[in-house]
Amino acid sequence: MMRTLFALALIGYTASACSETTEVSDDLQNSQTDIENPTGQTERVGTSPGERPVRIGEGGPRFDACQGMGRVADLREAELEVLIAPFDRAKRKDALSIGQFVHICSRSHDQQWLGIVYAPAEDTDTIDCGVSTPVRSKRDYDGPCKSGWVESTFIKLVAG
Repeated sequence: MMRTLFALALIGYTASACSETTEVSDDLQNSQTDIENPTGQTERVGTSPGERPVRIGEGGPRFDACQGMGRVADLREAELEVLIAPFDRAKRKDALSIGQFVHICSRSHDQQWLGIVYAPAEDTDTIDCGVSTPVRSKRDYDGPCKSGWVESTFIKLVAG
């Protein structure tokens, strides 16, 4: 009887010790006013209709805001289109050259599109995009670098 009670107490203690979680807020309203918001923006400025902002912090507060690095590769065209949303018919926002490095921050549900953050080609060595350290909660990326959506086929993972 005593062994049974001891075993039940041990199981209960073990289960409670393993249940520790880190809660990550996905509340856009609260996350945009987060103290780690580098630009202090509290509303979206300059977004186009149909635009889907790139989200950072998807991995939680213990990981970098963007968890991977990639390089543009294997293009069929001279440049890779950066779109405002993860859809074939989304409006073009920018273009990247082969070899250009990007931060991989999020993915579409079908894994076909990557939400990326990247420095303008002329500033790749001088600008810090602010995504190589953790953020407190998930939120839309709001600068200082550019962001958008690209086909995952043309990004080779170089660090993750």
